[in-house]
Formats: sequence, structure tokens, C-alpha cells
Amino acid sequence: MKISYISTNALSSATRLSIYKTQEKLAEAQKEVTTGRLADVGAALGYKTGQTISLRQDHARLKTIIDTNSVVSTRLSASQAALKSLSDDAQLFVGQLIGARNTDSGPKVVQAQAKAALVSLTNALNTSLDGAYLFAGINADVKPVTDYYATPTSSNRQAVADAFFTHFGFNIGDPAAQSITAADMQTFLDGDFANLFEDPAWGTDWSGASDQNIKSRISTSELIETSTNANDVSIRKLAKALTMLSDLGVEGLNRGAFEAVVDTAVRLAGESVQNLAEEQARLGTAQERVKSANDRMAIQVDILTTHISLLEAVDPYEASTRVSALMTQVETAYAMTARIQNLSLLKYLPPG
Repeated sequence: MKISYISTNALSSATRLSIYKTQEKLAEAQKEVTTGRLADVGAALGYKTGQTISLRQDHARLKTIIDTNSVVSTRLSASQAALKSLSDDAQLFVGQLIGARNTDSGPKVVQAQAKAALVSLTNALNTSLDGAYLFAGINADVKPVTDYYATPTSSNRQAVADAFFTHFGFNIGDPAAQSITAADMQTFLDGDFANLFEDPAWGTDWSGASDQNIKSRISTSELIETSTNANDVSIRKLAKALTMLSDLGVEGLNRGAFEAVVDTAVRLAGESVQNLAEEQARLGTAQERVKSANDRMAIQVDILTTHISLLEAVDPYEASTRVSALMTQVETAYAMTARIQNLSLLKYLPPG
């Protein structure tokens, strides 16, 4: 005769096993109440598991692109702000040049203004955001523009001095500059000096930026340029205009040569403003495309979320009811275990 089935040990073991299984179910139910999602998606959905995995992958990809687009939007906004600042400064400078062209103090005034504007231009072009330079193109970790007034003498400033000496036969600031004619100065400005702002001299002495702009995937099917660079023609023209007025010794030039410099600078700065507006328009188009892509993807994310929810979501009320029922079972099982443990034959044996 077997007595294991009626022994207190067998009853305790069976109760413990029941408690263990109930606790597992309780943990799953509590997880479902907390997350609102099936505790074991694979076990619950069976062959439909592949479908929910695919939907979640698409959902995650879209969310990643949307998050990346926030960084892209920030970079575009910062670039737009910098370009607007450059355009405003260039327009203001043109007005100052026109006003100072025919005054005796004009050379001294515009030289100081041009130097300040060139320093401001350099600082704007070397602006960084989150450790990446805005105007460096794909060379985001390289400072885009050489500081013209750096110590020791920068390569771009030395190149200007060398070009001036080669063309005129004396250094910038030499009293002999008074003899430079307007025609000769114009020849220099359109020739040797202008070449300093063209490739390869520009890339050697002025810029460390790449001509290739950053491209960003703003949606699953769109890859667009989302940056600008210091090699743009608008930047070169503005730098040329400011450099010729700030560092060609305009104070020592005769009236004709000075007016030639001013007229050339006005033309270049005016063209730069127009080119900057074109670059702003290009970045503005990119901003609009990013916004439109985000709007479309937000709708797609909502649709995917709905489909995922239909597959994985649990009824919160049903899950809560199940948790309550399972907790009652666990408490009952603990109570039974405690009573079984208190059973003893000694309580029923007559005293001997």
C-alpha cells in the first residue's frame, strides 16, 4: 500500500508546485498590466509573430530617421542663421563703402570696417554645432577657414602679401603705393589677387572645407544635401572684397586706386549677397523637405503603432482581473501550505 499520496510531504510538494506555476502566471499577468503588451508575444501569436517583428522593424527604422532629422533640422537652422548674418553684414558693408568712397577719411574708415567684418566672417564660418563645423562640408571635424589675422602670419595673409609684392615690386604699405594707378590696381585685383580666391590657392591657403556637402537620409526614399561649405562662391567673393579693403594698404593709395578698390569690393559684396540668398534658398528647400518627410513618417508611425497594438495589445481590464484572481490563488495556496505544515500525528496519538 502506497502512502505517498496522502503524506503531508506529498501534499506540500504538490502545493509548492501549484504556487510556482501560479506565480509564473502572475508575473506574466502583472507584466501585461504594466506594459499593455503580451508577456510572451511569440507564444501568444504563433505564426503571426513574424508579422509583428516586421512591423516593429519598420516602426523602429522610421523613428530612427525622425530622430536623426531633428539633428539635421538643427544644423540647417544654424546654417541659415549664419548665412543670414553674413548677408546682413555684407549689405551693411556695401552701404558703408558707398558712403565712404568720396570722403577724405574714407580709406581709414573702410579699412577698419573691413578688418572687423573679415574677422566676423571667419568666426561665422568656423561655427561648430555639437563638435561639427557647419561650413566644412563632409570634413565636419576640420576648421573650415584659416584665421587671416593669426599669429604667426597665416598662409592666406602671406599669399596676399607675396602676390602684391610680385605684381608691384614693393610691399603693402610702402610709400611707393601712392604711385599705383587705378588701371594697374584693377589689373592686380582682377588677376593675381583674384587668383588667390580660386582653386587651388583657395584650398591651399584659405579653406580646409570640402566641396562635398553632407547628405542625409530624411526618409526611406530621400537622400538630400543638408549642409553648406566655405568653398561656396558667395563666401569667396565676400572674403575677397573684405581682404582687398582691409589688407592692401588702401590708406596709402591715391584717390583713383582707392576708388578702384572700393568699386570692385562693392561689386563683389553685392554679388555675394545674391549668391548667399541662393544658398539660403537651397537650404530652405532642404528644411521644407525634412519637415514634409517628418510629417509623412509620423503618419506611417501611427499606422504601424495601430497594427502592432492590434496584434500585441492586451485588454487592461481583463489583465487586471486575471492578476487579482491569480493573487487570490497564491494566497490560498500559501494558507493551505501553512495548515498542512501544522499537521502532525502527535496531535492525535493518546498520551502514553
